[in-house]
Amino acid sequence: MKLLLNSLVIGCCLLSPMTLANSYTSAEYQQIFSGNDTYKQKQAIESMILVGLEDPSIYNTIKSKIETELPSATDKYLIDNVSWLIKGLGYSGDPQYNGFLVSLSQGEAHLKIRKYAKAAIEDLKKFQKWNVFLQDKSHYDQTQPRLQNTYAAALRSDDLALIRLTARRIITERIFDDYMLSQLAIQLQPMRLIDDSRLAIDAYAYVAKGLAISGSAQYKPVVADIAANAKQKTLRRYANSYLKKYY
Repeated sequence: MKLLLNSLVIGCCLLSPMTLANSYTSAEYQQIFSGNDTYKQKQAIESMILVGLEDPSIYNTIKSKIETELPSATDKYLIDNVSWLIKGLGYSGDPQYNGFLVSLSQGEAHLKIRKYAKAAIEDLKKFQKWNVFLQDKSHYDQTQPRLQNTYAAALRSDDLALIRLTARRIITERIFDDYMLSQLAIQLQPMRLIDDSRLAIDAYAYVAKGLAISGSAQYKPVVADIAANAKQKTLRRYANSYLKKYY
């Protein structure tokens, strides 16, 4: 119980204030990654994680930026910036970048850069699968912003890790409009992927927390139902704690 609670707390902390929803057009992404404002580049990379980008030229621009900055990435500042750019390239889910990332991970760059390249290789695999869901337009609601539609598509996926990450983003970005709350509630009625694994309990705990932390009385019965009837004792405890804290 304590270990899972720690994972929930740490997970939220990993989402820095920089992740609070920023929306960029393709032209804005291109301008940011073609420029030299590293703070804006970090913000843009954080925004890319679950937006299901469909413009591959953005990632080509990031790759070019990495190639340009890599030879001079010897001080802490430039090493950090290149590492962030590599992180963003991993979000592409595009296997065409695998060879490039492998070369970075096995090259003579700074240890931090090699470490981020190795992580980005793993991200490529995840996002190659996740982007299928993120770009799914079969239930697209034209009355809702693109971000809400993308998050809803992620919640409908069959990947618990993606559902967990999406719920965390919704909480951190405080996207508690009626549409988003309804999409969270759908995942709990029923919990179609629930099992006794830590990942499943973790994922549905975040989904329930998203509903509860909104303070919406409309969805209190949904959280209460989990608190009373969830098969997993740990999940019931989480739901009960949310009822006490947020209602």
